[in-house]
Amino acid sequence: MTDSRTSGSSSQPSGLISWLRRRLLPKCAKLCAFIGIITLGLWITGRILTDQYSWSQYLWWMPSIWMIGGAWFMLICSAVFAIFSRRPSGLMMRPVLLLMSIGCTGYLFFGVWHLHRYIVRTPIPDDAIRIVHWNQAGFKADQAALGQRAIELDADVVLVANSQWGNGRRTLLESLAPLSPAAESHMVTKGFQVVGNPGHFRITGDAFIASRFPILRTATVTSGTRRDQESVFKRGSDFGWIVLVELDVSDTDSPNESLVIWFVDLPSDPSLWRMNSMQQVANSISQWDGTEYVKITPDGKRTVWSRVETDQDFPEPDVIIGDFNTPSGSHSIGLLAENMTDAYRAVGYGRTSSWRPKIKSKLARQPFKLADWHIDLSLTGPNVKPVGYSIENTSKIGNSEHWMQILDLKR
Repeated sequence: MTDSRTSGSSSQPSGLISWLRRRLLPKCAKLCAFIGIITLGLWITGRILTDQYSWSQYLWWMPSIWMIGGAWFMLICSAVFAIFSRRPSGLMMRPVLLLMSIGCTGYLFFGVWHLHRYIVRTPIPDDAIRIVHWNQAGFKADQAALGQRAIELDADVVLVANSQWGNGRRTLLESLAPLSPAAESHMVTKGFQVVGNPGHFRITGDAFIASRFPILRTATVTSGTRRDQESVFKRGSDFGWIVLVELDVSDTDSPNESLVIWFVDLPSDPSLWRMNSMQQVANSISQWDGTEYVKITPDGKRTVWSRVETDQDFPEPDVIIGDFNTPSGSHSIGLLAENMTDAYRAVGYGRTSSWRPKIKSKLARQPFKLADWHIDLSLTGPNVKPVGYSIENTSKIGNSEHWMQILDLKR
Protein backbone atom coordinates (compact mmCIF):
# COMPACT_ATOMS: atom_id res chain seq x y z
CA MET A 1 0.00 0.00 0.00
CA THR A 2 1.42 3.42 -1.04
CA ASP A 3 1.99 6.06 1.62
CA SER A 4 -0.12 9.13 0.72
CA ARG A 5 2.42 11.49 2.31
CA THR A 6 5.16 10.13 0.08
CA SER A 7 3.14 10.45 -3.12
CA GLY A 8 2.07 14.00 -2.25
CA SER A 9 5.61 15.22 -1.62
CA SER A 10 6.96 13.64 -4.79
CA SER A 11 4.29 15.30 -6.92
CA GLN A 12 5.15 18.81 -5.75
CA PRO A 13 8.40 19.18 -7.77
CA SER A 14 6.82 17.76 -10.87
CA GLY A 15 3.86 20.07 -10.40
CA LEU A 16 6.14 23.10 -10.09
CA ILE A 17 8.14 22.13 -13.18
CA SER A 18 4.93 21.57 -15.11
CA TRP A 19 3.68 25.01 -14.07
CA LEU A 20 6.97 26.62 -15.11
CA ARG A 21 6.88 24.96 -18.53
CA ARG A 22 3.22 25.78 -19.14
CA ARG A 23 3.06 29.31 -17.72
CA LEU A 24 6.42 30.97 -17.04
CA LEU A 25 8.71 29.76 -19.84
CA PRO A 26 6.28 30.70 -22.66
CA LYS A 27 6.06 34.22 -21.25
CA CYS A 28 9.83 34.43 -20.91
CA ALA A 29 10.20 33.33 -24.54
CA LYS A 30 7.85 36.07 -25.69
CA LEU A 31 9.45 38.67 -23.43
CA CYS A 32 12.98 37.96 -24.68
CA ALA A 33 11.87 38.19 -28.31
CA PHE A 34 10.05 41.44 -27.56
CA ILE A 35 13.09 42.93 -25.81
CA GLY A 36 15.30 41.96 -28.77
CA ILE A 37 12.94 43.63 -31.25
CA ILE A 38 12.77 46.81 -29.13
CA THR A 39 16.57 46.86 -28.79
CA LEU A 40 17.09 46.73 -32.54
CA GLY A 41 14.30 49.24 -33.06
CA LEU A 42 16.10 51.69 -30.79
CA TRP A 43 19.41 51.03 -32.58
CA ILE A 44 17.81 51.65 -35.99
CA THR A 45 16.18 54.83 -34.68
CA GLY A 46 19.56 56.08 -33.50
CA ARG A 47 21.16 55.31 -36.85
CA ILE A 48 18.45 57.22 -38.72
CA LEU A 49 18.08 60.28 -36.48
CA THR A 50 21.66 60.42 -35.13
CA ASP A 51 21.87 63.63 -33.06
CA GLN A 52 19.11 65.62 -34.78
CA TYR A 53 17.27 65.61 -31.44
CA SER A 54 18.67 65.85 -27.95
CA TRP A 55 17.11 62.52 -26.95
CA SER A 56 18.10 60.68 -30.13
CA GLN A 57 21.81 61.44 -29.74
CA TYR A 58 21.97 59.07 -26.77
CA LEU A 59 20.49 56.26 -28.87
CA TRP A 60 23.00 57.18 -31.58
CA TRP A 61 25.89 56.90 -29.13
CA MET A 62 24.94 53.38 -27.99
CA PRO A 63 27.62 50.95 -29.27
CA SER A 64 26.42 48.81 -32.16
CA ILE A 65 27.95 45.59 -30.82
CA TRP A 66 26.15 46.08 -27.52
CA MET A 67 22.79 46.57 -29.20
CA ILE A 68 23.03 43.96 -31.97
CA GLY A 69 24.83 41.48 -29.75
CA GLY A 70 22.15 41.97 -27.10
CA ALA A 71 19.43 41.28 -29.67
CA TRP A 72 21.12 38.02 -30.73
CA PHE A 73 21.37 37.02 -27.07
CA MET A 74 17.67 37.70 -26.56
CA LEU A 75 16.88 35.63 -29.67
CA ILE A 76 18.85 32.65 -28.31
CA CYS A 77 17.23 32.96 -24.88
CA SER A 78 13.78 33.10 -26.47
CA ALA A 79 14.50 29.98 -28.53
CA VAL A 80 15.78 28.06 -25.48
CA PHE A 81 12.76 29.03 -23.39
CA ALA A 82 10.47 27.97 -26.25
CA ILE A 83 12.12 24.54 -26.53
CA PHE A 84 11.41 23.76 -22.88
CA SER A 85 7.90 25.25 -22.93
CA ARG A 86 4.87 23.01 -23.20
CA ARG A 87 2.95 25.64 -25.15
CA PRO A 88 3.94 27.41 -28.39
CA SER A 89 5.29 30.86 -27.65
CA GLY A 90 6.92 33.68 -29.63
CA LEU A 91 6.14 32.05 -32.96
CA MET A 92 5.52 35.44 -34.60
CA MET A 93 8.13 37.56 -32.87
CA ARG A 94 11.14 35.24 -33.12
CA PRO A 95 11.18 35.12 -36.94
CA VAL A 96 10.85 38.91 -36.98
CA LEU A 97 13.72 39.24 -34.51
CA LEU A 98 15.82 36.78 -36.53
CA LEU A 99 15.34 38.73 -39.77
CA MET A 100 16.05 42.04 -38.01
CA SER A 101 19.20 40.63 -36.40
CA ILE A 102 20.52 39.28 -39.70
CA GLY A 103 19.75 42.55 -41.49
CA CYS A 104 21.33 44.76 -38.81
CA THR A 105 24.40 42.52 -38.58
CA GLY A 106 24.87 42.64 -42.35
CA TYR A 107 24.54 46.42 -42.34
CA LEU A 108 27.08 46.67 -39.50
CA PHE A 109 29.60 44.46 -41.32
CA PHE A 110 29.33 46.03 -44.76
CA GLY A 111 27.57 49.38 -44.33
CA VAL A 112 29.45 50.56 -41.23
CA TRP A 113 32.67 48.57 -41.01
CA HIS A 114 33.06 48.20 -44.81
CA LEU A 115 34.55 44.71 -44.44
CA HIS A 116 34.43 44.20 -48.21
CA ARG A 117 37.35 46.64 -48.46
CA TYR A 118 39.58 44.05 -46.79
CA ILE A 119 39.32 42.07 -50.04
CA VAL A 120 39.73 44.93 -52.51
CA ARG A 121 42.29 47.34 -51.12
CA THR A 122 43.42 50.40 -53.04
CA PRO A 123 47.16 51.08 -52.69
CA ILE A 124 48.14 54.46 -51.29
CA PRO A 125 50.09 56.56 -53.84
CA ASP A 126 53.68 57.40 -52.95
CA ASP A 127 53.03 61.11 -53.41
CA ALA A 128 50.02 61.21 -51.07
CA ILE A 129 50.11 63.71 -48.20
CA ARG A 130 49.97 61.93 -44.84
CA ILE A 131 48.51 63.71 -41.81
CA VAL A 132 48.82 62.20 -38.33
CA HIS A 133 46.56 63.44 -35.52
CA TRP A 134 46.43 62.49 -31.85
CA ASN A 135 44.55 64.07 -28.97
CA GLN A 136 46.56 63.32 -25.84
CA ALA A 137 43.82 64.88 -23.69
CA GLY A 138 46.33 65.97 -21.07
CA PHE A 139 47.41 62.41 -20.23
CA LYS A 140 51.03 61.42 -19.87
CA ALA A 141 52.70 60.17 -23.03
CA ASP A 142 56.12 59.13 -24.27
CA GLN A 143 56.65 62.10 -26.57
CA ALA A 144 59.89 60.75 -27.99
CA ALA A 145 58.12 57.51 -28.93
CA LEU A 146 55.32 59.51 -30.55
CA GLY A 147 57.81 61.49 -32.60
CA GLN A 148 59.61 58.31 -33.62
CA ARG A 149 56.34 56.67 -34.63
CA ALA A 150 55.35 59.70 -36.71
CA ILE A 151 58.70 59.56 -38.52
CA GLU A 152 58.27 55.79 -39.08
CA LEU A 153 54.85 56.47 -40.59
CA ASP A 154 56.50 58.97 -42.96
CA ALA A 155 54.11 61.66 -41.78
CA ASP A 156 54.07 64.96 -43.64
CA VAL A 157 51.99 66.79 -41.02
CA VAL A 158 51.70 65.96 -37.30
CA LEU A 159 48.92 67.50 -35.22
CA VAL A 160 48.89 66.87 -31.47
CA ALA A 161 46.17 68.26 -29.20
CA ASN A 162 46.39 68.84 -25.45
CA SER A 163 49.87 67.51 -24.87
CA GLN A 164 51.41 68.27 -21.49
CA TRP A 165 53.29 71.52 -21.20
CA GLY A 166 56.97 71.83 -20.37
CA ASN A 167 59.60 69.21 -21.06
CA GLY A 168 57.13 66.90 -22.76
CA ARG A 169 56.49 69.39 -25.54
CA ARG A 170 60.19 70.13 -25.85
CA THR A 171 60.87 66.43 -26.29
CA LEU A 172 58.11 66.15 -28.88
CA LEU A 173 59.48 69.16 -30.74
CA GLU A 174 62.98 67.68 -30.78
CA SER A 175 61.78 64.26 -31.92
CA LEU A 176 59.90 65.78 -34.87
CA ALA A 177 62.80 67.97 -36.00
CA PRO A 178 63.62 65.51 -38.87
CA LEU A 179 60.47 66.74 -40.65
CA SER A 180 62.41 69.90 -41.48
CA PRO A 181 65.98 69.72 -40.18
CA ALA A 182 68.39 72.63 -39.89
CA ALA A 183 72.03 73.10 -38.97
CA GLU A 184 71.36 75.18 -35.86
CA SER A 185 68.77 75.71 -33.18
CA HIS A 186 65.89 78.15 -33.72
CA MET A 187 63.18 79.43 -31.43
CA VAL A 188 59.66 78.30 -32.35
CA THR A 189 57.94 80.14 -29.53
CA LYS A 190 59.02 81.45 -26.14
CA GLY A 191 60.74 78.66 -24.25
CA PHE A 192 60.71 76.20 -27.16
CA GLN A 193 63.61 75.73 -29.58
CA VAL A 194 64.24 73.16 -32.30
CA VAL A 195 67.20 72.18 -34.44
CA GLY A 196 65.03 72.63 -37.48
CA ASN A 197 63.33 75.19 -39.66
CA PRO A 198 61.07 77.13 -37.26
CA GLY A 199 58.67 77.99 -40.07
CA HIS A 200 57.59 74.34 -40.09
CA PHE A 201 56.60 74.19 -36.41
CA ARG A 202 53.92 76.01 -34.43
CA ILE A 203 52.76 75.82 -30.82
CA THR A 204 49.65 77.81 -30.01
CA GLY A 205 47.59 77.16 -26.91
CA ASP A 206 46.87 73.43 -26.73
CA ALA A 207 47.64 72.86 -30.41
CA PHE A 208 51.01 71.47 -31.53
CA ILE A 209 51.80 71.49 -35.25
CA ALA A 210 54.81 70.05 -37.08
CA SER A 211 55.02 69.90 -40.86
CA ARG A 212 57.33 68.93 -43.69
CA PHE A 213 55.71 71.77 -45.61
CA PRO A 214 56.21 75.44 -44.70
CA ILE A 215 53.46 76.91 -42.53
CA LEU A 216 52.11 80.07 -44.14
CA ARG A 217 49.78 81.25 -41.40
CA THR A 218 47.72 80.15 -38.41
CA ALA A 219 44.65 81.52 -36.67
CA THR A 220 42.50 80.45 -33.75
CA VAL A 221 38.78 80.48 -33.00
CA THR A 222 37.07 79.18 -29.87
CA SER A 223 33.38 78.44 -29.57
CA GLY A 224 31.33 80.85 -27.50
CA THR A 225 31.37 84.61 -27.12
CA ARG A 226 34.15 87.02 -28.02
CA ARG A 227 35.14 87.13 -24.37
CA ASP A 228 35.69 83.39 -24.50
CA GLN A 229 37.81 83.88 -27.62
CA GLU A 230 40.10 86.22 -25.73
CA SER A 231 40.70 83.59 -23.04
CA VAL A 232 41.68 80.83 -25.43
CA PHE A 233 42.35 77.26 -24.27
CA LYS A 234 41.22 77.43 -20.65
CA ARG A 235 42.19 74.23 -18.91
CA GLY A 236 39.08 72.29 -18.05
CA SER A 237 36.87 74.55 -20.15
CA ASP A 238 34.13 72.90 -22.15
CA PHE A 239 34.53 75.36 -25.00
CA GLY A 240 35.95 73.96 -28.22
CA TRP A 241 38.68 75.38 -30.40
CA ILE A 242 39.67 75.43 -34.04
CA VAL A 243 43.17 76.25 -35.26
CA LEU A 244 43.56 77.22 -38.91
CA VAL A 245 46.79 75.94 -40.46
CA GLU A 246 47.64 76.93 -44.02
CA LEU A 247 50.54 75.03 -45.58
CA ASP A 248 52.59 75.66 -48.70
CA VAL A 249 52.42 72.35 -50.57
CA SER A 250 53.70 73.67 -53.89
CA ASP A 251 56.40 70.97 -54.01
CA THR A 252 53.77 68.23 -54.46
CA ASP A 253 52.94 69.09 -58.10
CA SER A 254 49.57 70.32 -56.91
CA PRO A 255 47.57 72.74 -59.03
CA ASN A 256 46.72 74.55 -55.78
CA GLU A 257 49.74 75.77 -53.88
CA SER A 258 48.28 75.77 -50.37
CA LEU A 259 46.46 73.29 -48.14
CA VAL A 260 44.08 74.68 -45.52
CA ILE A 261 43.55 72.53 -42.43
CA TRP A 262 41.14 73.12 -39.59
CA PHE A 263 42.65 71.38 -36.56
CA VAL A 264 39.80 71.00 -34.05
CA ASP A 265 39.03 69.96 -30.49
CA LEU A 266 35.29 70.44 -29.91
CA PRO A 267 33.20 70.44 -26.69
CA SER A 268 33.10 67.11 -24.87
CA ASP A 269 30.36 67.53 -22.26
CA PRO A 270 27.97 64.59 -22.92
CA SER A 271 25.02 66.61 -21.59
CA LEU A 272 25.33 69.12 -24.44
CA TRP A 273 23.05 68.60 -27.41
CA ARG A 274 25.53 68.36 -30.26
CA MET A 275 23.31 70.28 -32.70
CA ASN A 276 23.48 73.28 -30.35
CA SER A 277 27.19 73.01 -29.56
CA MET A 278 28.13 72.52 -33.22
CA GLN A 279 26.01 75.51 -34.23
CA GLN A 280 27.81 77.52 -31.57
CA VAL A 281 31.14 76.55 -33.10
CA ALA A 282 29.91 77.50 -36.58
CA ASN A 283 28.69 80.87 -35.26
CA SER A 284 32.07 81.53 -33.66
CA ILE A 285 33.81 80.89 -36.99
CA SER A 286 31.51 83.35 -38.76
CA GLN A 287 32.32 85.92 -36.05
CA TRP A 288 36.10 85.47 -36.30
CA ASP A 289 37.84 88.71 -35.38
CA GLY A 290 40.39 88.45 -38.21
CA THR A 291 43.44 87.88 -36.01
CA GLU A 292 46.01 85.59 -37.60
CA TYR A 293 49.72 84.90 -37.39
CA VAL A 294 51.86 85.02 -40.50
CA LYS A 295 55.48 84.06 -41.00
CA ILE A 296 58.16 86.63 -41.72
CA THR A 297 61.88 85.94 -42.13
CA PRO A 298 63.74 89.22 -41.61
CA ASP A 299 67.26 87.86 -41.97
CA GLY A 300 66.71 84.51 -43.67
CA LYS A 301 67.78 82.61 -40.56
CA ARG A 302 65.15 83.14 -37.90
CA THR A 303 61.41 83.02 -38.31
CA VAL A 304 59.07 85.31 -36.44
CA TRP A 305 55.34 84.81 -36.21
CA SER A 306 53.76 88.22 -36.57
CA ARG A 307 50.20 89.01 -35.48
CA VAL A 308 48.13 90.74 -38.15
CA GLU A 309 44.51 91.83 -38.44
CA THR A 310 42.53 91.07 -41.58
CA ASP A 311 38.98 91.78 -42.73
CA GLN A 312 38.69 88.42 -44.48
CA ASP A 313 36.39 85.57 -43.57
CA PHE A 314 37.83 82.46 -41.93
CA PRO A 315 39.33 80.48 -44.86
CA GLU A 316 37.35 77.48 -46.09
CA PRO A 317 39.08 74.18 -45.22
CA ASP A 318 40.48 71.47 -47.44
CA VAL A 319 40.68 69.22 -44.37
CA ILE A 320 39.00 69.27 -40.97
CA ILE A 321 40.69 66.87 -38.57
CA GLY A 322 40.57 66.39 -34.84
CA ASP A 323 38.41 65.42 -31.90
CA PHE A 324 34.78 66.17 -32.78
CA ASN A 325 33.42 64.48 -29.66
CA THR A 326 30.55 63.14 -31.72
CA PRO A 327 30.56 59.95 -33.82
CA SER A 328 31.20 59.70 -37.53
CA GLY A 329 27.98 60.23 -39.46
CA SER A 330 26.38 62.61 -36.95
CA HIS A 331 23.87 65.06 -38.41
CA SER A 332 25.45 67.90 -36.40
CA ILE A 333 28.74 67.63 -38.31
CA GLY A 334 27.02 69.05 -41.37
CA LEU A 335 26.61 72.37 -39.54
CA LEU A 336 30.39 72.73 -39.49
CA ALA A 337 31.46 70.71 -42.52
CA GLU A 338 28.74 70.92 -45.13
CA ASN A 339 29.43 68.89 -48.29
CA MET A 340 32.66 67.45 -46.88
CA THR A 341 33.62 63.78 -47.10
CA ASP A 342 34.25 61.59 -44.06
CA ALA A 343 37.55 59.87 -44.88
CA TYR A 344 36.66 56.71 -42.96
CA ARG A 345 33.37 56.32 -44.78
CA ALA A 346 35.10 56.92 -48.11
CA VAL A 347 38.17 54.67 -47.81
CA GLY A 348 38.39 53.23 -44.29
CA TYR A 349 37.41 49.77 -43.09
CA GLY A 350 37.15 47.67 -39.94
CA ARG A 351 36.22 48.64 -36.42
CA THR A 352 37.33 52.18 -35.65
CA SER A 353 37.13 53.00 -31.98
CA SER A 354 39.13 56.18 -31.52
CA TRP A 355 38.10 56.75 -27.88
CA ARG A 356 37.79 54.45 -24.89
CA PRO A 357 37.25 55.70 -21.34
CA LYS A 358 39.90 55.01 -18.72
CA ILE A 359 38.40 52.65 -16.13
CA LYS A 360 40.44 51.25 -13.24
CA SER A 361 38.45 48.05 -12.76
CA LYS A 362 39.66 45.34 -15.16
CA LEU A 363 36.26 43.66 -15.09
CA ALA A 364 34.38 46.89 -15.78
CA ARG A 365 36.71 47.67 -18.72
CA GLN A 366 35.77 44.57 -20.70
CA PRO A 367 32.43 45.75 -22.17
CA PHE A 368 34.06 48.95 -23.42
CA LYS A 369 36.41 46.92 -25.60
CA LEU A 370 33.31 46.21 -27.70
CA ALA A 371 32.32 49.88 -27.95
CA ASP A 372 33.23 51.67 -31.20
CA TRP A 373 33.11 55.36 -30.35
CA HIS A 374 34.70 56.90 -33.44
CA ILE A 375 34.79 60.57 -32.41
CA ASP A 376 38.22 61.58 -33.79
CA LEU A 377 37.43 62.29 -37.43
CA SER A 378 38.98 63.43 -40.70
CA LEU A 379 36.84 65.28 -43.23
CA THR A 380 38.00 66.35 -46.69
CA GLY A 381 36.74 69.05 -49.05
CA PRO A 382 36.20 69.00 -52.81
CA ASN A 383 39.81 70.00 -53.63
CA VAL A 384 41.32 66.92 -52.01
CA LYS A 385 40.60 63.19 -52.17
CA PRO A 386 41.11 60.76 -49.29
CA VAL A 387 43.09 57.70 -50.37
CA GLY A 388 43.77 56.11 -46.99
CA TYR A 389 42.47 56.24 -43.44
CA SER A 390 43.16 54.25 -40.28
CA ILE A 391 43.11 54.40 -36.49
CA GLU A 392 46.18 53.24 -34.57
CA ASN A 393 46.23 52.05 -30.97
CA THR A 394 48.53 54.36 -28.99
CA SER A 395 48.31 52.58 -25.63
CA LYS A 396 52.02 51.72 -25.80
CA ILE A 397 52.92 55.38 -26.31
CA GLY A 398 50.68 57.07 -23.77
CA ASN A 399 47.67 56.82 -21.47
CA SER A 400 45.32 58.99 -23.52
CA GLU A 401 41.76 57.79 -23.98
CA HIS A 402 42.10 58.72 -27.66
CA TRP A 403 43.88 56.81 -30.41
CA MET A 404 45.83 58.17 -33.37
CA GLN A 405 44.31 59.03 -36.75
CA ILE A 406 46.29 58.53 -39.96
CA LEU A 407 44.90 60.28 -43.05
CA ASP A 408 46.32 60.02 -46.58
CA LEU A 409 45.06 62.39 -49.25
CA LYS A 410 45.70 63.56 -52.78
CA ARG A 411 45.09 66.96 -54.30
